[in-house]
Amino acid sequence: MGFFNLGKKDQYGNQARIEHRGKHLRVGRTGGVSLRAQAKAAGMNVTANSKHGLRVSGRVAKGTQMAMQNGRFVLRGRYGSGPTKLNMSKSGFTVSSRNELGTFNWVKPNRSSAKVFGVQMRGRKAANAQMAFMFLSLVAVAASVAFRLVVFLLVWAWRLLVMGWQLLMLIPYGWEQLKRIITSWRIQRMRNQLPGDLLDTLGSWDATRLVAALALATHGWGRGQLLSKARDELQAQLTSQDAELLILATRNQLAQVEKALDSVNACVDDKKQPLAQLAIVAELGTLFRRSHHQIPPAELLLQLDELLVRLGPKTQYQEQMLTVLADAFGLRLVESGATALEGA
Repeated sequence: MGFFNLGKKDQYGNQARIEHRGKHLRVGRTGGVSLRAQAKAAGMNVTANSKHGLRVSGRVAKGTQMAMQNGRFVLRGRYGSGPTKLNMSKSGFTVSSRNELGTFNWVKPNRSSAKVFGVQMRGRKAANAQMAFMFLSLVAVAASVAFRLVVFLLVWAWRLLVMGWQLLMLIPYGWEQLKRIITSWRIQRMRNQLPGDLLDTLGSWDATRLVAALALATHGWGRGQLLSKARDELQAQLTSQDAELLILATRNQLAQVEKALDSVNACVDDKKQPLAQLAIVAELGTLFRRSHHQIPPAELLLQLDELLVRLGPKTQYQEQMLTVLADAFGLRLVESGATALEGA
């Protein structure tokens, strides 16, 4: 079966042209049977064919050939290195492209060729086959490109959806952080408006008085109570409970810091009192942080939070005070299985 190239594949993996082409014998479907002999003389190729007669040909330039066949002048040229080439003949120039099916001539389609299952076709049938093949190839390529584009768009749509969802989930956190930044800025402005002698008094306190002032401010101001009432409740709580704050916030310290804290409300307008109180809490926290006391700021913050819970349900204002105090301590909340404090 190999005599007619059956089973032989071409460069595209398709069945090669069904024919026999030997040294002197050629057998094909359209050309029939013919004998052929070739020789060289004076630099020219001389070919004798039992069907096509005598031909004398020679190469005049790269890709260009001239020949005389049975007295008829033949000029052929093919130029280009890719699948598309420029063809030259006596009638002019044409452009053709090579593909898996054969060759399609873009200028003169009837000069196209096509090979289907090893059967060679030329002329209009080949042109029709080529156009049908290129149309189907174009459809396949367009479908592949469309599929890839849809997959690409779906992937990026999913990524954008995930990013959008993540950003949406970050909005509450971002809003809280923005509010904390604005509050810190307002607190700093209010601190600059407080009397200098009050700030000097706070700056002269040791860590014991600073903790007592923080306990009194967060409990009394945080619940909107008079500091005298808050002092009595704190003294009772610290006496009845075995808390570590008892070491710092003694009865005498609470009474001594009460007077300084009471002067805050007298030096500002009623509308500005909450902001001034937050500024005092932030100042006390900053001073305690700089004191380098043996109790870490994070532990003190947790002890204050526990103390406020023992004295009753925490108010929203107390939560804000603890947040301001955490900022003054340079702490932030982190999630690691359970809520914890971390130094900023």
